[in-house]
Amino acid sequence: MKSNRITALVLALTPILLSSQSLANEATVATDDPVVALEQKLADKRSEISSHAQNLQTQRDKLDALLAERETLAKSAIDLEKKRNLAQERLDEQFRRLIENPDTDLTQYRDDYQVAWNAVKQNQSTTLTNDQAVAEQQRIVEGENRQKQLLMTSMDNLQEAKKEARVKRLRQELTVADTIEVVHTITCSESMTLAACANQGKTLTMQKAVNTFQSQVLDNVTESTTAKLNANRVSFNIHVMNNNVVDSGFSGTNRYITRMQAEMRSQPDENAACKLLDFAERYCVEKPFTSAKTAPKQQAKRWVNIKIRSNRYDDNVTINGVTYGSTPVEIMLPAGQHQVSVDKPGFESYSRQMYMNKDSVVWANLKEQENQPQPGKQFADKLTNNRQAPQMVVVGAGQYRVGFDAKQSVMVDQPYSIAATPVTVQQFGEFVTATGYVTNAEEGQGCTTLENGEPKQLLNHHWRKPGFSQTDSSPVVCITQEDAMAYSKWLSSQTGFNYTLPSEVQWEVAARAGRESDYWWGNDIGVGNANTGWSGSEWSNKSTSPVASFPANPFGIYDTAGNVWEWAESHTPVARGGAWSFSPSSARVAERLELKSDLSANYVGFRVVRQI
Repeated sequence: MKSNRITALVLALTPILLSSQSLANEATVATDDPVVALEQKLADKRSEISSHAQNLQTQRDKLDALLAERETLAKSAIDLEKKRNLAQERLDEQFRRLIENPDTDLTQYRDDYQVAWNAVKQNQSTTLTNDQAVAEQQRIVEGENRQKQLLMTSMDNLQEAKKEARVKRLRQELTVADTIEVVHTITCSESMTLAACANQGKTLTMQKAVNTFQSQVLDNVTESTTAKLNANRVSFNIHVMNNNVVDSGFSGTNRYITRMQAEMRSQPDENAACKLLDFAERYCVEKPFTSAKTAPKQQAKRWVNIKIRSNRYDDNVTINGVTYGSTPVEIMLPAGQHQVSVDKPGFESYSRQMYMNKDSVVWANLKEQENQPQPGKQFADKLTNNRQAPQMVVVGAGQYRVGFDAKQSVMVDQPYSIAATPVTVQQFGEFVTATGYVTNAEEGQGCTTLENGEPKQLLNHHWRKPGFSQTDSSPVVCITQEDAMAYSKWLSSQTGFNYTLPSEVQWEVAARAGRESDYWWGNDIGVGNANTGWSGSEWSNKSTSPVASFPANPFGIYDTAGNVWEWAESHTPVARGGAWSFSPSSARVAERLELKSDLSANYVGFRVVRQI
């Protein structure tokens, strides 16, 4: 309450004088502003996108014309075949008459059949030419679509870079030191002593100096208008380094004037620039995010007592992948998100992602299992040499919503299981060791990366050497769709079950986990939710992160946003999910990336599904 009164008082005071150092620096800041350079790049990229859009439309129009020609040729083929058959019937009839009457003239009928036959052959030749032209034009359009995606990604990257540059510029502009001089006049009460009046004058003049300095800081930043709109959300942390009263004394009856000089410095907190620009907090996060699964957050030092109970004997409790035996189980856990499962053969699995911030009791009500797989059930098929196939999660049949804004309703007729994480380097390595398989990238094709939004072929790079450091638990990358399908077939031969790549519907249903927002946790990428470009993690724009480094969605599935694009089965080669080197918007659950099936890239991996 006291600070509010002071603020109100300070805002009521009128600044008189001066500013020095920050105003002198204004011209220097503007001479080499990276934001201006990025604005020019954005303008160039918009022009490039506009030009590409016109070319893409031209190529689509050509394809539409060829497809229309195909349809016309197909209809014509039916009519021409009918005419040929009719001409053949008439010629056959004349041959029968020739047997009875050798003087029968076949010339006209033979000529008619020859014309009809030639017309059919000409149509077939034209159709073949059209088919070749359609295939080539489809290839061109697919290439242009991929280029469009790359251009849009490049645009997103530039826009994100511009936001980062704006934040950096504002942060620098906000951290300033200056010496100002202000004058303030008060009216002293007749009952006040001279010392009390002078002290009050000094106090209020100092308040006015602080307010004047803060206003000066806001006036001198490049985006002053925007910053002022949000100034009430920010603490400027103004420090008075030194101050002295230059002059003071009475002027007239009871009017006391104080002239003060003060040296001040502003040191706003790290989120101040984002709040002033009304940006998401992730643009101001500088400390790397460390997953709670690999290392507890520094601030998460509080532990809670959790008791696990169930209505069955001889069950099995698993917390965050660690088995603790049968219930009752009592355990201390750090406050935060935890995956709790209670299982017993013949009963539906109890599996929940829980946020635990206080001592509590978890009751697991296990129901007898029907003769059908239960949604949320987790399992892993056995491979040879005591190894396991990827951990799978069952997704139930039913009605789901997919697409942008979840507007499209789809029916999943049969339950299926999908891998809890993308296939890892270790899992793919086991396949290579067992089969001697050589990926397309290793055969000399190399692996693609993105530099400033543009694709670049990295020769001699492959899944073992993608251009950045990886561990066994990192998602395997530099994998073509053919490579991914080869791994799936190997799993099928090892387990006796049918493993494939997910369809787009299977992937999105699993990724959404019943939610209708852009990401399963909401409509903003936030901080510490996924590994994408500019998402505030320690891997953003640098490399993949170990799988399951971020919380699972409500279905118990990890990495459905960011980390790596994942191959999906579709009539057009496509990947889903976004990646470490793409903008956060690319990781929205409905986004898709059209690719060539033989592309291998250090931002593309895959996960598998298994029929139940």
